[in-house]
Amino acid sequence: MIKITQLELTQQKKYERKLNSFERRFFRAPNQIISLVARVKGLITEEDLNIAIDKVRQQHVLLGVRIYLDENNDAWFTTENVPKNQLKVIERTLENDWDRELSNEYNVRFELGKGPLARFLLIQSEEISEIIIVCHHIICDGTSLTIIARDILLYLGDPSREIQVMPEAPLATSDNFSGEIKVGKAMIFAIKKMNDMWQKKEVIFDEEDEDNIFRAFRDTYTNKNISVELNENQTKDLIEQCKKNGVTVNSVLNTAFLFARSSILGPFKGGKQNIMVPVNTRNKYKKPVGDNIGLYVSGFQFKLVYNLKKDFWENVKIFDKEVKDNLDIDKIFKFAALTELINPSIVDARNFSFFGKNVPSDYSRYEKIHAFCTDEKNIVNKRAKKQIPEMPGLAITNLGQMDYPTKYGTLELDRFIFITSGTPLIELVIPVVTVAGRLTFTINYLEESTDTPTMMKIKDKALEYMELT
Repeated sequence: MIKITQLELTQQKKYERKLNSFERRFFRAPNQIISLVARVKGLITEEDLNIAIDKVRQQHVLLGVRIYLDENNDAWFTTENVPKNQLKVIERTLENDWDRELSNEYNVRFELGKGPLARFLLIQSEEISEIIIVCHHIICDGTSLTIIARDILLYLGDPSREIQVMPEAPLATSDNFSGEIKVGKAMIFAIKKMNDMWQKKEVIFDEEDEDNIFRAFRDTYTNKNISVELNENQTKDLIEQCKKNGVTVNSVLNTAFLFARSSILGPFKGGKQNIMVPVNTRNKYKKPVGDNIGLYVSGFQFKLVYNLKKDFWENVKIFDKEVKDNLDIDKIFKFAALTELINPSIVDARNFSFFGKNVPSDYSRYEKIHAFCTDEKNIVNKRAKKQIPEMPGLAITNLGQMDYPTKYGTLELDRFIFITSGTPLIELVIPVVTVAGRLTFTINYLEESTDTPTMMKIKDKALEYMELT
């Protein structure tokens, strides 16, 4: 069996590039851990999984990076002096062992300056094994997690499989955007003015500052998730209902949770339902992304009122039409092009505007962070104050049907479970994925925002509307 050492990993060709504007949004954020559980039938050994992980790291370079800042405050990925990816092995005794272990992982910060920005767990038994991939959002999106899981299973299923050499991943930058992106002179002037105002009172945040808001965030909020796992028949019935009504599964889920939330707690603030629709952009670039991993996701928002005079499926059709009418990839890319013009330290500082007030007085960077957060004249704080009321109440990320094999040697893929981080800025975050004919989604939330008994009621009511009870 091939064994890959740390020396062999560090002797690979050095990779280094600057973070793009999509990625920079998640730099210094305290709640940007995403994960995937790949449940399979069969036993996976620690040795075999370690070998497969090392091979996948050689295939997907971002699994072996750390981040450093240069003298201009530009953030760079580098593979130089990055340790091996961590793998923990836990005996599987209960169905929800994965949930307990994952909750613990979400309390452990990724050290961006040290790396790597991905770690793994194996929940192990003779009959069922669960591979858990835990990543910082800055290096990957939900689709990337499924690619990593699939490639690990391919190496496990065929130990003699050669490492697949991936071409260099295309970047999510304006020179690779499809269509013609035009930024008006007035907008360019406004961003320049904001940059100039910021530079007069610029605050640069480092990794110790980030550690302060991460620990404060975890002390303030309790990250929770509720998993809903449909069987093959339920998944098939739901898809057939969607086809019959000419709508997407995503529209059904959004409408069901909008109505369920309204019936239990009333509408979101402002009366109208503010909805975030994440968009997979990996197929929208001039250079195809293919099976590279990376952050290729953006989104758009719109507001919608659930019409109580119409039945559920009529409301689903209204939602579906709104999504199609509002989906404009040029507008999505325009937002990214605008972000490229903004001083990167403004993007970093926004996370401290959102979360810095949670830092207690006995933390090492309290004085610095407190002084920044309480400065009402600071342009970043002014902008953050305006943005918070416009944050969505609901965001459902549906990766769709992943057309992956179900057999990997003696292993059989049962399902994927996709989990994100809860955030006080969005009440309901629901990631969805379908593989091996089974749809699974998780409701990700903070206990302090919505308690678990109430969230269970919302979940049950949504399933009732979808006729899945």
